[in-house]
Amino acid sequence: MAQKITTYYSYVLALTIILLIFALALGPLAPIDEPTQFPGYDLQIPVGLSFSGFILLIIFIISTILFWGSKNVFLNVLIDSSALSFSIINYINFYIVYEIWKPIMIILPFFFYIKYDGVSSLTFDFGQISLIIFFYRLYKNLKTRRTFKSV
Repeated sequence: MAQKITTYYSYVLALTIILLIFALALGPLAPIDEPTQFPGYDLQIPVGLSFSGFILLIIFIISTILFWGSKNVFLNVLIDSSALSFSIINYINFYIVYEIWKPIMIILPFFFYIKYDGVSSLTFDFGQISLIIFFYRLYKNLKTRRTFKSV
């Protein structure tokens, strides 16, 4: 039985929510030694979000490498929802970091320019890569009006 695009993306949104809940539940398991380095800040939330984002990034990378081009609905939903969930956690984490330290943050293509206390850094943004892949797959699916086979 073939699936319509709207049904497919409703599955993507549902799995995105499930992946977000799963990853956020694992966030408190992040090893944290920052209280000894930064005693004035409670860094459990940004470190936990970074850990959750890392888990989602690994799921995204592995699912993309292993299942790209699959005709299976679940595997394609996994690729798209892991890309979307990682991007959401990634940008929430950047926002939390901004709220804690108030650095100068500029979004560039594929990078974040961050300047804090006279130190500048250029941070590669995997969130943009995952969003590009997500929107590429969305465009490709809409353009071809692709249907997916069930399991």
